[in-house]
Amino acid sequence: MSGIRIPRPKLLREDDLARIHEAALRILETVGIQVREEEVMEAAARLGLRRAGDRVLFDRNLVNAFVDEFRAAPAPEQEPEPDSGILLSTCQYAVAFHDMETDRIAPFTAERLVEAAKFLYTLRPYGVIAKTPGVAMDLPPALQSVHKQMVQALYCDYPRPVEFTDAASAPYLLDMAEAMGNPVTTGDVYVVSPLSIGGESFACALQQKHRLKSLWVSNMSSLGATAPIRLGDALAVGAAEVVGAAILAREATGLPVDWSVRVTPFDPRSMSITLGGPEEHPLQWACDELNAWYHNRPVGPPWGSLHTQAKLPDQQAAAEHLTCLLTGAFFGARVFTGIGRMSLDEVFSPEQAVIDLELRDHVQRLLAHPDVGCDPEACLAEARAGAEGGFLGLDSTVERYQQVYWRPRLFWRGMLGEWQAAQSPDLRLRAKQMVREQLARYDFEPPAEVRREVERIYRRAEQDLSA
Repeated sequence: MSGIRIPRPKLLREDDLARIHEAALRILETVGIQVREEEVMEAAARLGLRRAGDRVLFDRNLVNAFVDEFRAAPAPEQEPEPDSGILLSTCQYAVAFHDMETDRIAPFTAERLVEAAKFLYTLRPYGVIAKTPGVAMDLPPALQSVHKQMVQALYCDYPRPVEFTDAASAPYLLDMAEAMGNPVTTGDVYVVSPLSIGGESFACALQQKHRLKSLWVSNMSSLGATAPIRLGDALAVGAAEVVGAAILAREATGLPVDWSVRVTPFDPRSMSITLGGPEEHPLQWACDELNAWYHNRPVGPPWGSLHTQAKLPDQQAAAEHLTCLLTGAFFGARVFTGIGRMSLDEVFSPEQAVIDLELRDHVQRLLAHPDVGCDPEACLAEARAGAEGGFLGLDSTVERYQQVYWRPRLFWRGMLGEWQAAQSPDLRLRAKQMVREQLARYDFEPPAEVRREVERIYRRAEQDLSA
């Protein structure tokens, strides 16, 4: 399904991009990157970089040579667009669960997490990529990511591993990924903004470099908090910290790297990242343009993601998720992460998930190219038949009805009297009923050998990480 697309507005001119890069070079030359591990300081020394206390300063010629490598590299093959239309994928970071029976938010437990994973698995026929949506907060912190991986293996049947969260759990996550038949080959390294390399993701990369084939380095700097509030300046700081960290990570691990810059909105009044609002989308577009420029590639479709700051399935959640779907899909996104995601990424709501399916279907129908063909002779025959008794009863109307009109599962399309005669159905009540119906359809069982090996790895992790 290609569907209707519109070109994205271009926010950065060529001279804007050149100034951003020049500012990034000056930042790396004079401010540098804070380094927390002596191993990385030694790597910087091998590159001939200057040390200033706990920071490393970069020669601009070295930085430009590094950037030129990526600008000269051939573009990777584009993943084929999904034939099934717009796919929705699960975010894996929730720490809380929306209980639709009480309409309250509660911490995820191990039991609730299994139930949520089962529910998401049943949505696969509707174009959902099902993954474990969060972590069980009733387990020791070091065990949470391993438990999440186990739930994914045993209840979701999706082999993609979760991200590394700490060095202690990383070996078990790698072992589980191998048991699931999808070994981890790339380690994600997140820059500690502003202008610092370190943290758990980088510690995992250093620890497990012998089991990895490459690294991906990125950041998530916040406009006005961990980055300057003016977007161009924030992009320059973001580029400096990501490029500098990528250079150091490659030298320290000996692994190939790729990298990208990301700047997100931040509201000082709530002291939190505010994804889902109108500020998110132009920031993403600007980052896409900057990353495309650094890699000498055309700007592709945007990264699709559903965000809202709403805490319950309400009008705000629907408005912000629909905005994400509309802006992303019109500009070419065909996979969106975050079905059922609320409060940035703190809460998972099954009720919101089925509402998101309805929103996705609404947008997917909106994007579909209408059939504008017209055969004058056939049209004349149909006009004659319709002039006698109307067009509603014609065979052509019956045959083409489902191609032209979308039939919602939740939205009401009839008139007021019909709605009242049907006992005034409530959309949220119907959404809750759909969740119950889906859970009743769950039927997955992993291969016996996968179950045995994953459970064995988890038992070992329990012994080692629960202390």
